[in-house]
Amino acid sequence: RRALSLPPLREGRPERRRGSAEERAAVPPSAQAASGSTPSAPSRPPRAPRASAVSGQAAAAAAAAAAAAATGSFAAELAEWKRRRGLPNETKIFSITGAFPGIRRALVARGWIENEDRSSSLWDFKYALWQRDIGELGELDDSQVVNYFARNSELTSKVGLCNSLYSCCTFDRVDVDGFYPRCYDLTSSTQVESFVEDFKVTKCLCIIRRFVTDGGRTAEGSAGTGFPRAVVAAALEVCRRRSRDVDDTLDEVPEPLAGEADWRIVEAWSLKTPGKQLKSKGRRGQRAPKASSSPQPEAPPTPREEDAAGRAEASDGSEDEGPADGNDAKAPSSRLAARCEADEALFVAAQEVLKALSLCLPQFNLDGFQNIWVLKPAGKSRGRGIQLSASLDKIMEVGVGRGAEARWIAQKYIEHPLIVSGKKFDIRQWVVVTRWNPLAVWFYKDCYLRFSFQDYDPHRIKNKYGHLTNFSISKHAEDFDEHRDETMWHSDEFQEHLAGLGIERDGCSIEDPWLEVVQPQMKRIVLRTLESAQDAVMPRTSSFELFGYDFMVGEDLSVWLLEINSSPDLSYSTATTRTLVKAMLEDMMQVLIDVEKFGTRLERPKRKWGSCRLSSGRYELLEPARRRREEKFRKIRKDAAQLAAQGTSLKLRRPRRGECPQGPSAEDDPRYSALALLSTLGETEGEGPGATGAPGDSADDLDDEGEEEEEEEEEAEIEASREVTGVAVDDEQDPGKEDGASASEKIGERSVGD
Repeated sequence: RRALSLPPLREGRPERRRGSAEERAAVPPSAQAASGSTPSAPSRPPRAPRASAVSGQAAAAAAAAAAAAATGSFAAELAEWKRRRGLPNETKIFSITGAFPGIRRALVARGWIENEDRSSSLWDFKYALWQRDIGELGELDDSQVVNYFARNSELTSKVGLCNSLYSCCTFDRVDVDGFYPRCYDLTSSTQVESFVEDFKVTKCLCIIRRFVTDGGRTAEGSAGTGFPRAVVAAALEVCRRRSRDVDDTLDEVPEPLAGEADWRIVEAWSLKTPGKQLKSKGRRGQRAPKASSSPQPEAPPTPREEDAAGRAEASDGSEDEGPADGNDAKAPSSRLAARCEADEALFVAAQEVLKALSLCLPQFNLDGFQNIWVLKPAGKSRGRGIQLSASLDKIMEVGVGRGAEARWIAQKYIEHPLIVSGKKFDIRQWVVVTRWNPLAVWFYKDCYLRFSFQDYDPHRIKNKYGHLTNFSISKHAEDFDEHRDETMWHSDEFQEHLAGLGIERDGCSIEDPWLEVVQPQMKRIVLRTLESAQDAVMPRTSSFELFGYDFMVGEDLSVWLLEINSSPDLSYSTATTRTLVKAMLEDMMQVLIDVEKFGTRLERPKRKWGSCRLSSGRYELLEPARRRREEKFRKIRKDAAQLAAQGTSLKLRRPRRGECPQGPSAEDDPRYSALALLSTLGETEGEGPGATGAPGDSADDLDDEGEEEEEEEEEAEIEASREVTGVAVDDEQDPGKEDGASASEKIGERSVGD
């Protein structure tokens, strides 16, 4: 204010946001006085309107505006806004930024009125395309309903989701590796080291897979059509280290899974074409080191090897270019001759290692034969900037060392996806969160599939139309308009497709794989991911949010989470979404307005969730018993950050000399009579093993001398308490005096005496 030559603010009068011209005009003088916007004018009650000029409804609105002026500026401004337009005070106001006709229709059908001024803050409910259209959530009134939570980037950003899931490893119910492909933040040096090791180990695993699938024949044993024997041996040693249990390596010196010597042998060979060498980017002018088996002489070069070496000279050393040579890696070469003795030993060892890895690696079926990884820019959406690569040099060049502004993540590519009509697909699933503690999640029973525009070919990883399923990517392909509706399916169509495949598990046929296998996995993943961010997202009573989950299904019907989208696409891009989005938005408004009572009450209602009938359309509340239990007992979560214990002091009167400490009255309960206690003690000790003078065999016997001294002191205290009660007990009648009394019996004396 000094720089702008403005007068200083009066002490105790903070400057108030002026707002729009319409909002300032809507504030009556009484509201301005109550809110402090006109400090020089004295506060005075609003002028009553003439009875002939206003109707009874307008008079009630004016009275409500005057009453709201005394409670707060927002309520006063909103009440005055309604009065100036002749609206009853109980009318609900909404605002929408973006193209959401379905939400507008649902609110208008319920009697809500739209405030068309996008810059106005006078509304009860606002649905915005971007969170910035709402402003700071902390500055809103508690009763204003919005469709965003603060700090939701812990879920909706690629880096935030990666870090949130891997930081919740202490949660008992969250098994991240079971549903989220391995992911690394390339701006973290620690995660970069982990990624490099994972990349090397996975390439060794791909070599062993290919070696076993091709019949267990090396280049020396099959005329140069496979990997050299030394390459297979090095990859086998790396995989053997990976298969070892962590308990078996505790007493050993830590060492990398893929050592430098092993990696120098393995990295130079192509996974697409066994027998083909690649030039590393760091050695452009050098040939890759030649791998050979030392015990046996080197086989003469074959025409295939010479041809592969020639192509290696012409190649840039990348696994990302060109189709693979030869047959598909999944087709074993059974027509070849029998394996030699050296290959047979490697083949048996490789089978054992693969079996061990299948038991210890949760994502064993995720990896394939090419070691493909997905590079995703953290700050982009709709498939922009996504790259696929099987080259470590390229991944490090693109994703590492560019700073936080160019943030990238590397995620393992799903190399064995479920293919429908030759095309790859993912699933877009809608989820609405209305509360975070207790967690209230509404899962929409219908969803849709997005297909790649071209057929899936794992060897052509640069073809984005065959690997990416985003509509924003596919719409740029040739002839897209002619096949637009073919790029999406309703989940009902996919359900029929799965039912017709005749899928079996454990020898039993699955009648409906969608409802029995796929959808339950999706619900479980939704709950586990939201639980992982439950402490990070800022809860707000009058907030909700619609999330778009992207899933992919593997060949074995395992469901994998790709990412979570905030404010998912609700456009009518195809015939499938035109029908599905309209129905989903209507059902969502039923959940928000009719069930959760957003906009009509500040607190969410408490119901008998799971047993009461709800008009929620196709939305289903996940784990209703959990929400009902937590709402009923108001339990604090086990991992709550704050726990307060309160108490009051209690004054105790010290008993006088010769006075028995106050306790339960013997008249109320004869068990607390001193005579009854002593007689019970005598009967118990007379029946114990110490009564005969023999040492007791109780497991609680104490032999420590210090504990015996403490027991003697306790016996003295018991004798003193007996003298106070006036009851004389002879030493001969006291079994506790006998030498054979066990320590457990003495402990019993202590408890009774106390």
